[in-house]
Amino acid sequence: MSSPVVRRCHASPSSVKIHFTEMKANRLFVALTIPYAALAAINWDIYEYGVVDTFKWSRPFPDDGTDPGGFDVNCRAEGTFHAKTYKLSDLPAEPPGGLSPWHDAIEDFLGRRSYMGSWDGVDHKGHDREIVVMEYADVPGPVRDWIEDQQRDTSETNDSKWMFAVFRKPENETDKPAPTGEAADAHKAPPIPAKDKIVVFPAGAVYEILPLWVSKGSKCERELNNLAKYKPQAIDHSVLAWVMDHTKPKRDLGKRDITFKIEAMAVTETEEGKHTRLMWEKMHRTIKRNERRIQREGRQKARKEIEEGRLKDEL
Repeated sequence: MSSPVVRRCHASPSSVKIHFTEMKANRLFVALTIPYAALAAINWDIYEYGVVDTFKWSRPFPDDGTDPGGFDVNCRAEGTFHAKTYKLSDLPAEPPGGLSPWHDAIEDFLGRRSYMGSWDGVDHKGHDREIVVMEYADVPGPVRDWIEDQQRDTSETNDSKWMFAVFRKPENETDKPAPTGEAADAHKAPPIPAKDKIVVFPAGAVYEILPLWVSKGSKCERELNNLAKYKPQAIDHSVLAWVMDHTKPKRDLGKRDITFKIEAMAVTETEEGKHTRLMWEKMHRTIKRNERRIQREGRQKARKEIEEGRLKDEL
């Protein structure tokens, strides 16, 4: 697979002006049609840059901060995490503004996988694509366990899914670390302490395992650790999670630091919620049946008209 770093396209001044005019119009439309309380939760980059095709997640909680309608929240957990965000254009630069010690390894790692997007699946494209870097020691234990389980699976199919690259920190200025799970002697060498490693990933990768980030120490740790219960939208006896907030780095000051906040909850459907859902499902089935009946009658009518026309021609 080719390198994820692609060349910039040069647009004419007029096309750039049209792009920004359309983007501002989209923002204005959204701002006028969404309640003020919900505006703070909007990631405006979605409207400016678009989202990768593979991103399947959407916010499962109401924007006004209330619980999902028709469901009881059995427990909830949240956590705020510190990280750094870099653009691919930062890779050749020296730390702390860049990632030169891991430049080649990161390009190789990302180049063999489909990019999963930044926060909310946003794709800034080309050199502006973003990756997140964290101290491995700051990653919660359940997430580290999941990452290391992925590393132990060396099958070719798993290689395309493994979207968290763990690197050891360089021992000297010329050291070029490789991903710890891909080193040839990874199972023979002594374990590398978490404090001596970093993890690199596109922000979109966290959505696959959000509950694991906040499960440890919660009142429903067992449920949150069970990813089979984790669903994009609420159903009975399910787990929901979302990145509730994330900051942007102050790049104009040379900073790369960010924070992101994750919330997860275990929910069960209420009797009232079940009654309402079944009512809507019944209504939906009735509408679909009527649509199919109308289409069937339309086809029958068309065939009858064709047949009548053929008989007239024969006469």
